[in-house]
Amino acid sequence: MTQALPDLKAKKYKTVREEAVIGLRAVGFLKHGTATHVQIKTPVGQIFSCQSTFIGFDGEQRLFFTIPTRNVKQLNQFFVEGYRIAVDGVSDEGEGTKIRFASRISHIMMSPAAIMLVELPQQAKLIQQRKESRYELNVKGEIPLEKRRLSVNLTDISAGGCGFSFDAIAPVFEMKHQLAIQVRPSHGDDCFVLSGQVENRQQKWGMQRYGLSFDQSGLQHCRELIKRLVYDGSRYIFNPTVESDE
Repeated sequence: MTQALPDLKAKKYKTVREEAVIGLRAVGFLKHGTATHVQIKTPVGQIFSCQSTFIGFDGEQRLFFTIPTRNVKQLNQFFVEGYRIAVDGVSDEGEGTKIRFASRISHIMMSPAAIMLVELPQQAKLIQQRKESRYELNVKGEIPLEKRRLSVNLTDISAGGCGFSFDAIAPVFEMKHQLAIQVRPSHGDDCFVLSGQVENRQQKWGMQRYGLSFDQSGLQHCRELIKRLVYDGSRYIFNPTVESDE
């Protein structure tokens, strides 16, 4: 039995929800392969920032991250046991929760792979970025580019925006980039144009993943689109009954 998507109404929030949790609980939000931003600070105050990938947790006291550089000078200057490190990552769970914590580098391994071991933090902060309820989707769309049309997968939708993903070899959209996703049902001539700007970006499992914040036109098209969607027991899809009747 399919279930219609609830009517979405845009809401405004003054603050972003935050919650302090023990470090062990925060690890549960970091899945293998999660892209993270790390910042290393030396004892004399020098700072090095870079992107890293969370590899996993040993179940005890160590977290594993990739070392994104082979530059000998950077390795010797910043990737040193005992140095302080701050980690920021965005979880697939918790409706877009950001995980933020501070810790120390415990070990550096360069062979057979460049891996950084980080101590399990005593405490972490969970920051709820998404302000509205999110609904998982299984809907295709296209973004018109200068010389071609980029096929994308709409992964979720809310009152303020949507998430989408596509193959990582495609072009990279910068933050605040304005774009429009065209969504067409399999039958009929309707076209829903979800327009807005890019608010977040991740790369995981060979896919580019983005969050789009709707503008007024995109929000209006979103309202029309959700009237055509139903829940199939896993995600929201185009209503097969409506599609077959057209």
